[in-house]
Amino acid sequence: MEKVNRLNELLEVDGFQDQMVVLLRQSMMELGATDLADLCALAEAEVARILGTPPQYGYGGGLQFALQRALMVAQGDEDRFERIVKGSFEIFSQNPELLSILAESPHFKSDYEAAMLDLFDAASQVAQAANCGVPRQVGRSMVDIAASLVEGAGQLVAIALLVTSGQKSRPYGKLRQDNATDLLRSARTRPVMENLLGGFNLDLRTAQAHRMVRYQDDGVRIEIKSGSQEISWSELNDEIIRACESAMGCFVGLTLAFNQLDVNLLDATSYHSFGISPAVMLSVGMSGLGCQEIFLEEREGSWTVHLEAPEGSPLTVLVAGASALIPDSIEIFTLHAKREDGWHVLSGPVSLLRPFLDPANEADDHHGLAAVRFQRVWTYDGQPCVTEAVTRGWTARRAIAALDGGLRSVPQLRVLRAFAVEVTDPELAESLSAAIRYVRLGDSVEHKTSLLVAQLATWASAEVEYTPV
Repeated sequence: MEKVNRLNELLEVDGFQDQMVVLLRQSMMELGATDLADLCALAEAEVARILGTPPQYGYGGGLQFALQRALMVAQGDEDRFERIVKGSFEIFSQNPELLSILAESPHFKSDYEAAMLDLFDAASQVAQAANCGVPRQVGRSMVDIAASLVEGAGQLVAIALLVTSGQKSRPYGKLRQDNATDLLRSARTRPVMENLLGGFNLDLRTAQAHRMVRYQDDGVRIEIKSGSQEISWSELNDEIIRACESAMGCFVGLTLAFNQLDVNLLDATSYHSFGISPAVMLSVGMSGLGCQEIFLEEREGSWTVHLEAPEGSPLTVLVAGASALIPDSIEIFTLHAKREDGWHVLSGPVSLLRPFLDPANEADDHHGLAAVRFQRVWTYDGQPCVTEAVTRGWTARRAIAALDGGLRSVPQLRVLRAFAVEVTDPELAESLSAAIRYVRLGDSVEHKTSLLVAQLATWASAEVEYTPV
């Protein structure tokens, strides 16, 4: 029933982007994600469970996996999908040198992105076709879909498997000109690859290319050199879904394998590969945080978002929730938020949001430092989100705690001093320099140094009002 309900949700909406919105919401609900940044992190945890090893931060495949797995839960076999992810990853990653050859091709990434979009198109179209009862006219488009999967995603996956397993040594630019049917047939002769490439109907693709497909009310009859064959509409529908399942699983495995080489096929804007516009993606993400009337204004180097914010939710939390969607080319992000008391503006450099996307930072002091830096540099209605007193208090408490470590505290004190310089607080920087001198020389330091170190204790103990914005 869960599969039926999920599939019905997809079929009830019109348009590809609306279906992607449904898949995103289904993924967030299934994984318990509060926003899209959280969804990416939780999806990466699922990937780690499947592979037995976590991907590196920033590989960009969390969203890819979440969307594709949600689609397979609705209309495919999610267990087989996960097995393909693991099996293909093991092949793709067994020889990093051979894998890197693919990354060097100027055509590979663009072919990958095009095939990714074709996959989502195919999965969407075949679900709609099945829902229509598949008349002959719709059946023709299904045959075209089946053939295009062989020529697009199927060919790319076959080449990647053959190259990384050492079966093919020619450059990708040459292999992509070869016959897709031959490449897939060659890959399927290897038992370890055969199970990864189910669903691609090579005979149907050959018959379609030679106009030897005969359309009937209940299916198609194809004629090739080896003889004729009949395929019912339901069988063709299953084959297409299985091919999508195979290709999507291999694409996730390939993305993860490239991640081992620090090569990212996807980035913060990977949703473009799924056919989703920034405006739609942002709308989904901010809606999940309770926002309404969301509008994105795109300019070169900047994004400006207008919305109605939920009562009680800090705008800094809303911005953090959208940070996973912001492309690297965007330098400034501005949020115009309507609340009960009117409009408010939060704005600042996107670079200060990036540290929050790295789960590894949450366990150490870098995450706290990034949060204070973000709130001191970003402005709320034209003023820094936190006052100088708040920044000094936080930094001073960290410095005093570090002093107990003796000489081992010097690197951390230097980081705090660099932060003080970055936020233009020379008095705080001077006191931190004095703390470093005190750690090295002990009680033999001059009286002025002792006074500067004592000032840290004064800032640390001061009661300062802090209101999240």
